[in-house]
Amino acid sequence: MLVFATGGERIARAEQPPLTGGPAVSFALGGAGIAGLLMLHMAFGSGWTTVLLGAAAIPPTLATRWRSYPVLGWIAVGAAVAVLGRVAFDPTIVGAAFLSRTPVFNWLLPGYGVPALAFGFAAWQLARTTSGRPHLVMEAASALFTLLTIAMLVRHAMHGGVIDTGAVTLAEQAIYTLITLGASAILVAIDMRSPSSVLRYGSIAAGVVSAGLIAIQHFVVLNPLLTDESTGTIPVFNLLFLAYLLPAVAAGALALYVRDKRPRWYAAMLALIAALLAFAYATLSVRRLFKGEFIALWSGLGQLETYTYSALWLAIGVALLTAGVWLKSQVLRIASAVLIAVAVVKVFLFDMSELEGVLRALSFIGLGAVLIGIGLFYQRLLTRAARDKTENLQEQVDSRE
Repeated sequence: MLVFATGGERIARAEQPPLTGGPAVSFALGGAGIAGLLMLHMAFGSGWTTVLLGAAAIPPTLATRWRSYPVLGWIAVGAAVAVLGRVAFDPTIVGAAFLSRTPVFNWLLPGYGVPALAFGFAAWQLARTTSGRPHLVMEAASALFTLLTIAMLVRHAMHGGVIDTGAVTLAEQAIYTLITLGASAILVAIDMRSPSSVLRYGSIAAGVVSAGLIAIQHFVVLNPLLTDESTGTIPVFNLLFLAYLLPAVAAGALALYVRDKRPRWYAAMLALIAALLAFAYATLSVRRLFKGEFIALWSGLGQLETYTYSALWLAIGVALLTAGVWLKSQVLRIASAVLIAVAVVKVFLFDMSELEGVLRALSFIGLGAVLIGIGLFYQRLLTRAARDKTENLQEQVDSRE
């Protein structure tokens, strides 16, 4: 390694013009980098090898303070690739048999955390010297390993200190979803202070991944309606709170935050996901109120429960309409219209046959009252919009005179 590095420096000084870091210099210094990585691989155990390979990204980026050779940034990228290969081969860092079961303070923390910090420092350093593609790659590597650090620690803690191929639970998935939404917000905040295409597209990718996880895992695969998983014995702070309400709040807050910072479709997607999660939380909470800890579909429906869903969906539809008007969000207004339409269909096709007596009457009375209220609300909005338009036209005429 030292021979290659010394040779590279001698070749660089003999170049014309000197110290430009041409192909010969890149070959020599690249050889030094490969030799250094191989030395770390052979000299230490699996845990220390992973940590030191991550830290190996720092020296070549520090060297860019004195030599602006393009190859130095790519040597750091090589270290990142080596670490990624090691964790792909053994995600437990030291082997499953030697990984401590102590939460957080085990080999996963330095095994993933140190490379994340080292890659972040390398990206920061390259941004101030050679920049270019290695800088973007190191930014992406730092973001990836930061997420992996948190995810692996969560997996370790929630599975009794064992990293295996066991099935993901809804609670665990909810934590991953919250982490990914939080990562998107953090990447947006950093991008606003230090613009970067990696941060921009990385933040969007994190949000899209979150939306996909919610659509597949929260609503279908791990939905307690379909799995009959226990929702917990505590009335409010239970599995539904963690898996639906908290992600709804997080997605909604992120949608508001990125509204003027990311494409409109992205903010609209997050707003829709937040609305669906809130709807799911409210509906499943009603189900839990009537059925208790286990809420599987096959446990049947009672008349009062059936009526409650109709009232709840109409109330949520009105709330979405109000929020859509207040926030000037077309997505929320459309979601409101769809939900109210679903409630109307349910009342006419389902409640009519399932409910009896007072509950049937209340269902139709409530539906009529809501529809009348929505009609009056829209009439007021249209009247206000027409008045504002007339006032604007009058102001334009007055200004011309």
